Amino acid sequence: MKKIILTSAMILSVVLLSSFAVDDSKNVIGTWKYSVPDAPYEYQEGQLIIEKKDGKLSGYTMMDGYQTDIEDVVVKKSNVTFYLYVESEKVSFDLDFEKNSFSGTASYSEGELDISGKKKS
Repeated sequence: MKKIILTSAMILSVVLLSSFAVDDSKNVIGTWKYSVPDAPYEYQEGQLIIEKKDGKLSGYTMMDGYQTDIEDVVVKKSNVTFYLYVESEKVSFDLDFEKNSFSGTASYSEGELDISGKKKS
């Protein structure tokens, strides 16, 4: 009987703890000013806007006056991955966020570029 009670208590504890899962996305939501120094001039600076709509992360970038949607946003702790298309080229991003800044890489068919940013709002 004690074994059944102990097992039931353990199962209940696991269920309760899993219901309090941490929302990793709250630290990345906002407007970020970014810099990609080695990119072509018109793509060196811009804004990355990450938002939560209908319980799902989405967003877009503003580069040289153009808005481009980001796709397949995945957050794991402080790491965020997504991709977007720049002039029909798929560019994949792998970013690590720390408080009010991030750094990482943008990968495309010709290689990788370093990217960094700071939170605006």
